[in-house]
Amino acid sequence: MKEIDNNNSEVIKSYFRAFQEGDVASILDSFHPDCYIVSVKEEERPKNQLHGIYRTKDEAKQFLTNISNLFNTKSFYVEQVSSYGENMVVANGTFSHEVKSTGKLFNSAWVQLCKIKDEKIVEYRFYEDSAALITASKT
Repeated sequence: MKEIDNNNSEVIKSYFRAFQEGDVASILDSFHPDCYIVSVKEEERPKNQLHGIYRTKDEAKQFLTNISNLFNTKSFYVEQVSSYGENMVVANGTFSHEVKSTGKLFNSAWVQLCKIKDEKIVEYRFYEDSAALITASKT
């Protein structure tokens, strides 16, 4: 699929800027009211579990809460954001999170796939090295 130049990649770049600034209101404003979020695995999850499915903008707030409850972010780098087709944006980078429960570092490359509708994120899929999280979470 050929990379294209449209406003969709700017939606994701704005999302990342808000995320790095800790601007929760702007982060949430990036999501479509009927968004569908998949954090690593596409399955139902208990409310406070990070990985799994989140539906709607209200659950997007729970997604952000789960991230902040689990981690102290040490670094988060966005290497590339590219638009493909009519509504797909792919981003990738690396991060380092301190797992709050163990104090250990969780380092990973990541990939994010998003579908954009009405200049909002309607579908969001985030993939990371979940095995590295398991290792960093062990006491």
